[in-house]
Amino acid sequence: MISLDTNMPGKQGFFGKLKPHLKELGFTIDRNKDGHHAYFNGLLTSQGGKKLYLRLPFQVIQKESDQPSDQIEFGAPVLINQAPLSNLIPTQKSQQQQEEHNWKRAGEQAVQQILNHIDNNL
Repeated sequence: MISLDTNMPGKQGFFGKLKPHLKELGFTIDRNKDGHHAYFNGLLTSQGGKKLYLRLPFQVIQKESDQPSDQIEFGAPVLINQAPLSNLIPTQKSQQQQEEHNWKRAGEQAVQQILNHIDNNL
């Protein structure tokens, strides 16, 4: 996992308003068994058998019967690199660092777009 430096932790919104937008961007939802913690997971990039996912953790902070949707709060987003075992051949350290830097930049830009949507629509 690769941690991202964003303003997302602590950001709040309504699940019912966020879900359609994130679904449109290709995100799916994975829930923990407790029902209060979950993740929006989206494919950020796929190249040469490597897949890089953006994970946006969130928790339900308020359930109210008079609201159209649960209020959620985001945690710190991370990137998850999934590659077949054949693609895990060691590469030069400088190449790995550059690749990770590019991934982080792409992830942080994607998170910023989502934050802009939250700020403009909630």
